[in-house]
Amino acid sequence: MKYRVEWDDQYREVVAHRDPLGREWRFEMPDGRIIDARVETLEEGAVLRLIIGGESRTLSLLPGNRAGEPVRFLLDHTPIELDVLDPIDLITREVGPGPGSSGRQEIHSIMPGIVKKLLVPAGTEVESGAPLLLLEAMKMENEILSPAAGTIQEILVAEGDAVAAGALLMVIDLPS
Repeated sequence: MKYRVEWDDQYREVVAHRDPLGREWRFEMPDGRIIDARVETLEEGAVLRLIIGGESRTLSLLPGNRAGEPVRFLLDHTPIELDVLDPIDLITREVGPGPGSSGRQEIHSIMPGIVKKLLVPAGTEVESGAPLLLLEAMKMENEILSPAAGTIQEILVAEGDAVAAGALLMVIDLPS
């Protein structure tokens, strides 16, 4: 899967491959380097150990991370903020509705998880950035926000549903 990583106002395209359990990763860097990493969970949903080239690093997620916003974490003890856009985010940002557009906006899951709570019913008018639902992934609740203003036309999931990354969650009817 290809990711665009924003770090210190610079964008880089990175291709990532992982095993089905998410423990073994291979990153193809823009300069042609290949980085193999093993990921071990030290504390579910909060602390990971990255083993790269035999060197162990600790990655600790900071509280308050929300879906659609940069991820804040400590790498060893250095604070880092990283905006990682997966292909679904890229599509939403690059070809999503602009000012004055009309039609519909699909809301897709940005990660696999469990729908913990629906925050709006069908028929609700929402503003851009309004919270739509809570998605639990790795024991962290991620708030899914509306990418556009409009009316919730359709909700395709229920509380307690397990969803895959990219699953269609809701449809927003955009104003004309």
